Amino acid sequence: SLKNRIAELHYQSGLSPWLWPLLPFSGLYGMALRVRQLAYALGALKRTIPPAPVISVGNLTTGGTGKTPIVVELAKGLAASGKTVVVLSRGYGAAEPVPYARALDPRHGDEAYLIQSQVPEAIVVVGVNRVYTLQQALQDYHPDLVLLDDGFQYLPLHRHLNILLIDGERLLGNGRLLPAGPLREPLSALARADLVLVTKQVDTEAMQAVNDWVEQYGGNPKPTVLPVPFQPQGVRLMLAEQGELSLESLNSRAVVAFSGIANPERFEQDLQAAGVRLIRHVRFPDHHVYSPQDVNRLIALLEKHQGEQPLLITTEKDLVKVASLIPTAWRPFTGTLQVRPMLDGQWFYSEFITPMLGESLTGAAHAR
Repeated sequence: SLKNRIAELHYQSGLSPWLWPLLPFSGLYGMALRVRQLAYALGALKRTIPPAPVISVGNLTTGGTGKTPIVVELAKGLAASGKTVVVLSRGYGAAEPVPYARALDPRHGDEAYLIQSQVPEAIVVVGVNRVYTLQQALQDYHPDLVLLDDGFQYLPLHRHLNILLIDGERLLGNGRLLPAGPLREPLSALARADLVLVTKQVDTEAMQAVNDWVEQYGGNPKPTVLPVPFQPQGVRLMLAEQGELSLESLNSRAVVAFSGIANPERFEQDLQAAGVRLIRHVRFPDHHVYSPQDVNRLIALLEKHQGEQPLLITTEKDLVKVASLIPTAWRPFTGTLQVRPMLDGQWFYSEFITPMLGESLTGAAHAR
Protein backbone atom coordinates (compact mmCIF):
# COMPACT_ATOMS: atom_id res chain seq x y z
CA SER A 1 0.00 0.00 0.00
CA LEU A 2 1.04 3.66 -0.39
CA LYS A 3 1.15 4.09 3.41
CA ASN A 4 3.57 1.15 3.79
CA ARG A 5 5.75 2.40 0.93
CA ILE A 6 6.03 5.88 2.50
CA ALA A 7 6.88 4.25 5.87
CA GLU A 8 9.71 2.31 4.14
CA LEU A 9 11.05 5.51 2.59
CA HIS A 10 10.96 7.24 5.99
CA TYR A 11 13.54 4.78 7.31
CA GLN A 12 15.97 4.97 4.40
CA SER A 13 19.14 6.95 5.05
CA GLY A 14 18.91 10.40 3.50
CA LEU A 15 15.77 12.01 2.14
CA SER A 16 14.35 10.05 -0.80
CA PRO A 17 13.42 12.26 -3.81
CA TRP A 18 9.96 10.65 -3.65
CA LEU A 19 9.42 12.46 -0.33
CA TRP A 20 10.52 15.94 -1.51
CA PRO A 21 6.94 17.04 -2.36
CA LEU A 22 5.98 16.39 1.30
CA LEU A 23 8.58 18.77 2.77
CA PRO A 24 6.30 21.87 2.78
CA PHE A 25 3.72 19.86 4.77
CA SER A 26 6.43 18.86 7.28
CA GLY A 27 7.17 22.58 7.69
CA LEU A 28 3.50 23.36 8.37
CA TYR A 29 3.26 20.42 10.79
CA GLY A 30 6.34 21.72 12.66
CA MET A 31 4.78 25.19 12.96
CA ALA A 32 1.54 23.70 14.31
CA LEU A 33 3.52 21.72 16.91
CA ARG A 34 5.34 24.88 18.07
CA VAL A 35 2.07 26.82 18.42
CA ARG A 36 0.56 23.93 20.45
CA GLN A 37 3.61 23.70 22.73
CA LEU A 38 3.54 27.47 23.28
CA ALA A 39 -0.18 27.39 24.11
CA TYR A 40 0.48 24.87 26.89
CA ALA A 41 3.59 26.73 28.10
CA LEU A 42 1.62 30.02 28.40
CA GLY A 43 -1.38 28.34 30.02
CA ALA A 44 -3.77 29.09 27.13
CA LEU A 45 -4.37 25.33 26.95
CA LYS A 46 -4.84 23.72 30.36
CA ARG A 47 -3.15 20.58 31.68
CA THR A 48 -4.95 18.19 34.01
CA ILE A 49 -2.80 17.17 36.99
CA PRO A 50 -4.21 13.90 38.35
CA PRO A 51 -3.88 12.88 42.03
CA ALA A 52 -2.03 9.63 41.15
CA PRO A 53 1.45 9.74 39.56
CA VAL A 54 1.39 9.23 35.78
CA ILE A 55 4.21 7.41 33.96
CA SER A 56 4.09 7.95 30.20
CA VAL A 57 5.61 5.47 27.72
CA GLY A 58 5.86 6.75 24.15
CA ASN A 59 7.79 7.32 20.93
CA LEU A 60 9.29 10.18 18.94
CA THR A 61 8.61 8.28 15.71
CA THR A 62 5.73 6.52 13.99
CA GLY A 63 6.07 2.76 13.73
CA GLY A 64 6.91 0.11 16.27
CA THR A 65 9.53 0.68 18.95
CA GLY A 66 8.41 -2.21 21.18
CA LYS A 67 6.11 -0.04 23.28
CA THR A 68 3.55 -2.73 24.11
CA PRO A 69 6.07 -5.30 25.48
CA ILE A 70 7.73 -2.53 27.54
CA VAL A 71 4.34 -1.44 28.99
CA VAL A 72 3.61 -5.12 29.81
CA GLU A 73 6.94 -5.52 31.67
CA LEU A 74 6.47 -2.23 33.56
CA ALA A 75 2.87 -3.10 34.52
CA LYS A 76 4.02 -6.54 35.74
CA GLY A 77 6.84 -4.97 37.77
CA LEU A 78 4.59 -2.34 39.35
CA ALA A 79 1.94 -4.92 40.21
CA ALA A 80 4.60 -7.25 41.67
CA SER A 81 5.77 -4.33 43.83
CA GLY A 82 2.31 -4.29 45.40
CA LYS A 83 0.94 -1.31 43.48
CA THR A 84 -2.55 -0.94 42.02
CA VAL A 85 -1.80 -0.04 38.40
CA VAL A 86 -4.11 1.48 35.80
CA VAL A 87 -2.88 1.36 32.20
CA LEU A 88 -4.51 4.09 30.15
CA SER A 89 -4.86 3.50 26.39
CA ARG A 90 -6.58 5.43 23.61
CA GLY A 91 -7.43 2.14 21.88
CA TYR A 92 -5.76 3.23 18.63
CA GLY A 93 -7.06 1.39 15.55
CA ALA A 94 -10.08 0.09 17.51
CA ALA A 95 -12.86 -1.46 15.43
CA GLU A 96 -15.36 -0.03 17.96
CA PRO A 97 -13.97 3.06 19.77
CA VAL A 98 -15.56 3.72 23.19
CA PRO A 99 -15.58 6.65 25.66
CA TYR A 100 -14.60 4.41 28.61
CA ALA A 101 -14.25 0.66 29.18
CA ARG A 102 -12.04 -2.05 30.65
CA ALA A 103 -9.92 -3.55 27.86
CA LEU A 104 -11.72 -6.90 27.86
CA ASP A 105 -12.71 -6.86 24.19
CA PRO A 106 -10.19 -6.66 21.30
CA ARG A 107 -12.69 -4.58 19.30
CA HIS A 108 -12.03 -1.67 21.69
CA GLY A 109 -8.29 -1.76 20.91
CA ASP A 110 -6.10 -4.79 20.19
CA GLU A 111 -2.99 -3.47 21.99
CA ALA A 112 -4.92 -2.59 25.16
CA TYR A 113 -6.60 -6.02 25.12
CA LEU A 114 -3.20 -7.68 24.73
CA ILE A 115 -1.76 -5.78 27.71
CA GLN A 116 -4.78 -6.72 29.84
CA SER A 117 -4.56 -10.41 28.89
CA GLN A 118 -0.80 -10.51 29.64
CA VAL A 119 -1.04 -8.59 32.93
CA PRO A 120 -4.39 -9.60 34.46
CA GLU A 121 -3.37 -8.03 37.79
CA ALA A 122 -3.32 -4.56 36.16
CA ILE A 123 -6.43 -2.56 35.21
CA VAL A 124 -6.28 -1.60 31.53
CA VAL A 125 -8.83 0.99 30.44
CA VAL A 126 -9.54 2.40 26.97
CA GLY A 127 -11.21 5.59 25.87
CA VAL A 128 -11.01 8.13 23.07
CA ASN A 129 -10.48 11.10 25.45
CA ARG A 130 -7.74 10.04 27.84
CA VAL A 131 -8.33 12.81 30.42
CA TYR A 132 -11.99 11.72 30.75
CA THR A 133 -11.01 8.03 30.76
CA LEU A 134 -8.48 8.63 33.54
CA GLN A 135 -10.96 10.60 35.63
CA GLN A 136 -13.40 7.66 35.45
CA ALA A 137 -10.65 5.12 36.24
CA LEU A 138 -9.47 7.16 39.26
CA GLN A 139 -13.02 7.10 40.65
CA ASP A 140 -13.51 3.39 39.96
CA TYR A 141 -10.13 1.90 40.91
CA HIS A 142 -8.13 4.42 43.04
CA PRO A 143 -4.78 3.39 41.50
CA ASP A 144 -1.38 4.01 43.10
CA LEU A 145 0.17 4.58 39.66
CA VAL A 146 -1.02 5.22 36.11
CA LEU A 147 0.82 4.02 33.00
CA LEU A 148 -0.04 6.21 30.01
CA ASP A 149 0.37 4.09 26.88
CA ASP A 150 1.67 6.05 23.86
CA GLY A 151 1.58 9.24 25.89
CA PHE A 152 4.68 11.23 24.96
CA GLN A 153 2.75 13.67 22.72
CA TYR A 154 -0.35 13.76 24.94
CA LEU A 155 0.12 17.19 26.52
CA PRO A 156 -3.38 17.67 28.07
CA LEU A 157 -2.31 15.33 30.89
CA HIS A 158 0.55 16.13 33.27
CA ARG A 159 3.14 13.32 33.48
CA HIS A 160 5.33 12.76 36.53
CA LEU A 161 7.71 10.57 34.51
CA ASN A 162 8.28 10.49 30.74
CA ILE A 163 9.79 7.31 29.26
CA LEU A 164 10.73 7.63 25.59
CA LEU A 165 11.53 4.62 23.37
CA ILE A 166 13.85 4.70 20.35
CA ASP A 167 14.22 1.66 18.07
CA GLY A 168 17.92 0.75 18.23
CA GLU A 169 17.97 -0.45 14.65
CA ARG A 170 15.89 2.10 12.75
CA LEU A 171 16.66 4.99 15.15
CA LEU A 172 14.99 8.17 13.79
CA GLY A 173 14.95 7.21 10.11
CA ASN A 174 15.68 10.18 7.83
CA GLY A 175 15.28 12.57 10.78
CA ARG A 176 12.43 14.56 9.17
CA LEU A 177 9.07 15.51 10.62
CA LEU A 178 5.86 13.92 9.35
CA PRO A 179 4.84 13.44 6.57
CA ALA A 180 8.30 13.62 4.90
CA GLY A 181 9.84 11.57 7.72
CA PRO A 182 8.83 9.43 10.71
CA LEU A 183 9.26 12.09 13.44
CA ARG A 184 6.12 13.03 15.37
CA GLU A 185 8.06 15.90 16.99
CA PRO A 186 11.43 17.61 16.48
CA LEU A 187 14.46 16.35 18.44
CA SER A 188 14.07 19.24 20.89
CA ALA A 189 11.26 17.15 22.44
CA LEU A 190 13.99 14.98 24.01
CA ALA A 191 14.14 17.66 26.71
CA ARG A 192 10.76 16.36 28.02
CA ALA A 193 12.08 12.81 28.54
CA ASP A 194 13.29 11.51 31.90
CA LEU A 195 14.40 8.13 30.57
CA VAL A 196 15.28 7.09 27.01
CA LEU A 197 15.17 3.34 26.35
CA VAL A 198 17.00 2.14 23.23
CA THR A 199 15.01 -0.96 22.25
CA LYS A 200 15.04 -4.11 20.11
CA GLN A 201 18.42 -4.55 18.42
CA VAL A 202 20.96 -2.49 20.34
CA ASP A 203 24.63 -2.00 19.48
CA THR A 204 27.36 0.52 20.43
CA GLU A 205 26.66 2.67 17.34
CA ALA A 206 22.98 3.02 18.25
CA MET A 207 23.83 3.89 21.86
CA GLN A 208 26.37 6.47 20.66
CA ALA A 209 23.86 8.08 18.29
CA VAL A 210 21.16 8.33 20.98
CA ASN A 211 23.63 9.65 23.58
CA ASP A 212 24.76 12.32 21.07
CA TRP A 213 21.13 13.43 20.49
CA VAL A 214 20.48 13.52 24.24
CA GLU A 215 23.66 15.56 24.78
CA GLN A 216 22.58 18.07 22.15
CA TYR A 217 18.82 18.27 22.72
CA GLY A 218 18.18 16.70 26.14
CA GLY A 219 17.85 19.92 28.15
CA ASN A 220 18.81 20.00 31.80
CA PRO A 221 18.79 17.66 33.64
CA LYS A 222 19.47 15.30 30.74
CA PRO A 223 17.46 12.08 30.48
CA THR A 224 19.10 8.78 31.42
CA VAL A 225 19.74 6.49 28.41
CA LEU A 226 19.38 2.71 28.88
CA PRO A 227 19.78 -0.16 26.38
CA VAL A 228 16.85 -2.64 26.39
CA PRO A 229 17.53 -5.35 23.79
CA PHE A 230 14.71 -7.71 22.78
CA GLN A 231 15.27 -11.47 22.42
CA PRO A 232 13.17 -14.24 20.83
CA GLN A 233 12.29 -16.77 23.58
CA GLY A 234 10.16 -19.41 21.83
CA VAL A 235 6.69 -19.88 20.33
CA ARG A 236 3.61 -19.87 22.51
CA LEU A 237 0.93 -22.03 20.91
CA MET A 238 -2.65 -20.87 20.72
CA LEU A 239 -3.93 -23.69 22.93
CA ALA A 240 -2.47 -22.77 26.32
CA GLU A 241 -2.21 -26.35 27.60
CA GLN A 242 0.36 -27.11 24.89
CA GLY A 243 2.79 -24.69 26.50
CA GLU A 244 5.68 -23.12 24.62
CA LEU A 245 7.84 -24.55 21.84
CA SER A 246 11.56 -24.03 22.34
CA LEU A 247 13.58 -22.31 19.61
CA GLU A 248 15.55 -25.55 19.05
CA SER A 249 12.38 -27.49 18.18
CA LEU A 250 11.42 -25.04 15.42
CA ASN A 251 14.21 -25.49 12.88
CA SER A 252 12.82 -28.71 11.39
CA ARG A 253 9.30 -27.36 10.82
CA ALA A 254 7.89 -25.37 7.90
CA VAL A 255 6.76 -21.94 9.15
CA VAL A 256 4.23 -19.64 7.49
CA ALA A 257 4.24 -16.26 9.23
CA PHE A 258 1.89 -13.30 8.93
CA SER A 259 1.70 -9.85 10.48
CA GLY A 260 -0.16 -6.55 10.28
CA ILE A 261 2.25 -4.29 12.16
CA ALA A 262 4.22 -1.08 11.62
CA ASN A 263 7.59 -2.82 11.23
CA PRO A 264 7.15 -6.23 9.55
CA GLU A 265 10.87 -6.39 8.66
CA ARG A 266 11.72 -6.54 12.37
CA PHE A 267 9.30 -9.45 12.90
CA GLU A 268 10.93 -11.27 9.98
CA GLN A 269 14.40 -10.69 11.46
CA ASP A 270 13.22 -12.00 14.84
CA LEU A 271 11.94 -15.17 13.15
CA GLN A 272 15.27 -15.63 11.41
CA ALA A 273 17.15 -14.97 14.67
CA ALA A 274 14.98 -17.67 16.28
CA GLY A 275 16.24 -20.10 13.62
CA VAL A 276 12.86 -20.93 12.06
CA ARG A 277 12.57 -22.26 8.53
CA LEU A 278 10.44 -19.48 7.09
CA ILE A 279 8.50 -20.57 4.00
CA ARG A 280 6.52 -17.36 3.62
CA HIS A 281 5.77 -14.13 5.49
CA VAL A 282 2.43 -12.62 4.49
CA ARG A 283 2.37 -8.89 5.31
CA PHE A 284 -0.89 -7.07 5.95
CA PRO A 285 -1.23 -3.30 6.60
CA ASP A 286 -0.67 -1.98 10.13
CA HIS A 287 -3.78 -2.46 12.36
CA HIS A 288 -5.33 -4.72 9.69
CA VAL A 289 -8.82 -6.10 10.41
CA TYR A 290 -8.64 -9.78 9.41
CA SER A 291 -11.31 -11.50 7.32
CA PRO A 292 -12.11 -15.21 6.83
CA GLN A 293 -10.62 -14.85 3.32
CA ASP A 294 -7.28 -13.76 4.82
CA VAL A 295 -7.24 -16.85 7.04
CA ASN A 296 -8.21 -19.16 4.15
CA ARG A 297 -5.24 -17.81 2.20
CA LEU A 298 -2.89 -18.60 5.11
CA ILE A 299 -4.32 -22.10 5.63
CA ALA A 300 -3.87 -22.85 1.91
CA LEU A 301 -0.15 -22.05 2.30
CA LEU A 302 0.12 -24.35 5.32
CA GLU A 303 -1.62 -27.21 3.51
CA LYS A 304 1.08 -27.20 0.84
CA HIS A 305 3.57 -28.30 3.54
CA GLN A 306 1.49 -30.93 5.38
CA GLY A 307 4.41 -33.38 5.63
CA GLU A 308 6.74 -30.86 7.31
CA GLN A 309 4.85 -30.28 10.60
CA PRO A 310 3.80 -26.79 9.46
CA LEU A 311 3.27 -23.94 11.93
CA LEU A 312 1.41 -20.66 11.53
CA ILE A 313 3.29 -17.99 13.50
CA THR A 314 2.28 -14.38 14.08
CA THR A 315 2.70 -11.55 16.59
CA GLU A 316 0.81 -11.22 19.87
CA LYS A 317 -1.07 -8.20 18.51
CA ASP A 318 -2.21 -10.02 15.40
CA LEU A 319 -3.33 -13.20 17.16
CA VAL A 320 -5.64 -11.15 19.39
CA LYS A 321 -7.50 -9.99 16.26
CA VAL A 322 -7.47 -13.19 14.23
CA ALA A 323 -7.92 -15.89 16.94
CA SER A 324 -11.67 -16.41 16.46
CA LEU A 325 -11.18 -17.01 12.71
CA ILE A 326 -8.56 -19.79 12.98
CA PRO A 327 -10.19 -23.18 12.19
CA THR A 328 -10.26 -25.62 15.13
CA ALA A 329 -8.05 -28.14 13.29
CA TRP A 330 -5.25 -25.58 12.88
CA ARG A 331 -5.32 -24.10 16.40
CA PRO A 332 -2.76 -26.59 17.81
CA PHE A 333 -0.38 -25.46 15.02
CA THR A 334 -0.87 -21.69 15.43
CA GLY A 335 1.23 -19.60 17.78
CA THR A 336 3.01 -16.35 18.52
CA LEU A 337 6.71 -15.63 18.55
CA GLN A 338 7.63 -14.60 22.08
CA VAL A 339 10.04 -11.66 21.83
CA ARG A 340 10.71 -10.18 25.23
CA PRO A 341 12.54 -7.05 26.35
CA MET A 342 15.50 -7.72 28.62
CA LEU A 343 13.96 -5.55 31.31
CA ASP A 344 12.96 -6.64 34.79
CA GLY A 345 9.97 -4.46 35.69
CA GLN A 346 10.44 -4.84 39.44
CA TRP A 347 14.14 -3.89 39.28
CA PHE A 348 13.25 -0.97 36.99
CA TYR A 349 10.63 0.21 39.49
CA SER A 350 13.01 0.24 42.45
CA GLU A 351 16.02 1.54 40.50
CA PHE A 352 14.42 4.33 38.46
CA ILE A 353 10.72 4.89 39.06
CA THR A 354 10.80 5.18 42.87
CA PRO A 355 13.63 7.77 43.01
CA MET A 356 12.29 9.74 40.03
CA LEU A 357 8.72 9.82 41.31
CA GLY A 358 10.02 10.81 44.72
CA GLU A 359 11.61 13.87 43.12
CA SER A 360 8.65 14.84 40.98
CA LEU A 361 6.10 14.38 43.76
CA THR A 362 8.06 16.69 46.06
CA GLY A 363 8.06 19.24 43.25
CA ALA A 364 11.84 19.09 42.69
CA ALA A 365 11.60 17.85 39.11
CA HIS A 366 10.73 20.32 36.40
CA ALA A 367 7.28 20.18 34.82
CA ARG A 368 7.31 18.12 31.66
